[in-house]
This record gives sequence, structure tokens and C-alpha cells, in this order.
Amino acid sequence: MKQVFMLVLILNFWGLVHGQDLDFLNSQEFSVHFNQSYGEYERNKFDILLPKNDSIHGLAIFIHGGGFKHGDKDAIYKRKEDIRCFLNNNIAVASINYRFYSSNDSLGVKVSLKDIQTAIQYLRFNANAFNIDKERVGCYGISAGAGASLYFAFHDDLAIQGDPTLKGESTRLKCAGAIATQSTYNVFKWKKIVPYMRLVVPLKRKQIYNSAANFYGYPNYKSFKEQIRMSSEQLDMLAMIDSQDPPIYLMNLMKENFPKTDNVVQHHRRHAIVLSKMLKKNNVENYLYTSKTVDREGDIDIKIREFIVHNLK
Repeated sequence: MKQVFMLVLILNFWGLVHGQDLDFLNSQEFSVHFNQSYGEYERNKFDILLPKNDSIHGLAIFIHGGGFKHGDKDAIYKRKEDIRCFLNNNIAVASINYRFYSSNDSLGVKVSLKDIQTAIQYLRFNANAFNIDKERVGCYGISAGAGASLYFAFHDDLAIQGDPTLKGESTRLKCAGAIATQSTYNVFKWKKIVPYMRLVVPLKRKQIYNSAANFYGYPNYKSFKEQIRMSSEQLDMLAMIDSQDPPIYLMNLMKENFPKTDNVVQHHRRHAIVLSKMLKKNNVENYLYTSKTVDREGDIDIKIREFIVHNLK
């Protein structure tokens, strides 16, 4: 009797961990697979929710935020309306974890981006198993997840032509959505993008430049100095934009203007504004929402989930 009680307790706990955030869905209309592996590392995990029908699904991949230093794929379950909207429109939704960057491996954030690339390619490689149309794949996310989504939307295809493994799968996206995004991962460009940064940098030069070095995988600015141009330019999403890029959704609703904290610097509305201008210059369809035009996400006329459905359905 005691063993039966313990088993029920464990199952109930499992439901609390993985099921409570799905109570808003009709369990008869979807299936879910938790903590599936897409790579060899501990954090190479994903969850995927699939509509229960025989038709081929589009796929929306959610990438969590956290500055590439923390965060978890469970963040998707806070966006209940997104999940409901996707499943109701025959779009599967996956949420991924990825490795966090180290400040002493000369790779830095490239480690996180490499894992996200692998996840995109893995899901395409296994499209048949999930009944997914690999041509209808989009990404969206918050903060670091937003910037990562844009990175793959703008980057040339990273598929290795002729490779029969997942490395031969495309990394190009049908659309991308960015909530509280950065405009580029050439962080040295932020001085020209974020208002008043030219005043702040001289006051906190050592701190800012060492943080930049850490982002690219170096312990301090001195050890990084000779690699600045190569490391930063390789991650400049603004420079990657061209007329072949997919539709983009940008939403930076932070109201603060003066860069008094890292949070303001990283999520300033100017990031989205500068991106939108570059996209328009290259004739790329884009939607822009900032604190200049709207106060909160709920007031936006075209929601990010509606944008994604429109492009993946």
C-alpha cells in the first residue's frame, strides 16, 4: 500500500512539474514530448507540443532569454495564448534549452548559437517523426532568444550541402519574432545605437569592455583586443540583412531611455527601431512595436502569435 501511495505521489509531482501549465489546453487535441534530446550536451533538450491530427504541421520554435547565461525552455508555458493559438492553427510548438556561454573559451556566445542551430537542424531532420513540414519553420523568443531568432533569420544558410546527417538541414527560417531584442551581437555598435551611450562608456569603460570580452569568450579586454574585429563582425546581424530575409516581428516595449542599467542597454527600443529601418531599406517585410506607440503587449493590434501563424499556416 505504501508503494502504491509513493507511486501516485511521484506521478502527481510529475504532473505538477510538467502538466499544470497545460491545464488550459484540451488534452484530446494535442500530444506533448518533454525533455527530448537534440544533441550530446546536458542542456541540449527540447519540449514539443503537437496537434493531434493527420495533417502536416508548421513549427514555431521558442528560444528562451536570459542573456545566454541563464533561463529555461519552461518559459514558453507562461505564454499560454501563444501555445493555444499555434495548436489551434495546426502549428506545433517546440521550446529549447541550450548551453550557456563561457568567458574563457574564445567561443563565448557562439556556443549558445551553435546549440540553437543544432536544434533547428535536428527538428528538420526528424520532421517526418513529428509530422512537420520542414519548409514551414519559424523561431521567436525573448531577449537573447529574440536576438538568436534574428541571427538565424538573417544569416546565410548554415547547411552543409550534401551532408546526409542533420548538418545538411537548412537553418533558414520562414519568419522570426523578437521580443525585447538586441539589434546586433556586435556589441561595440551599441554605442551608436543606444542614446547617451557615448556618455556612459567613458565612465564605465573597463567594466563595459571586459563584459564585451566575456561575451565573445575572453576573460578580459586585454586578452581579447586582437580578436575584436573578427569576433564582433561575425555576429553582426545588422550587416547580414538582405532582401532575401523572411518577415520579421519586432517588439521592444521598454520605456526607459537613458542607459542607466544593463537591462536598459540590452532592451532599449532603439534596437528594434534600427533593425526596422535596416529591414525597410532592404525591402524586408517587418512589423515594429515600441513603447513610443504602445504601452503593453496586450494592446498591440497584430499579436506576435498571429504574425507567426500567418507565415507558417
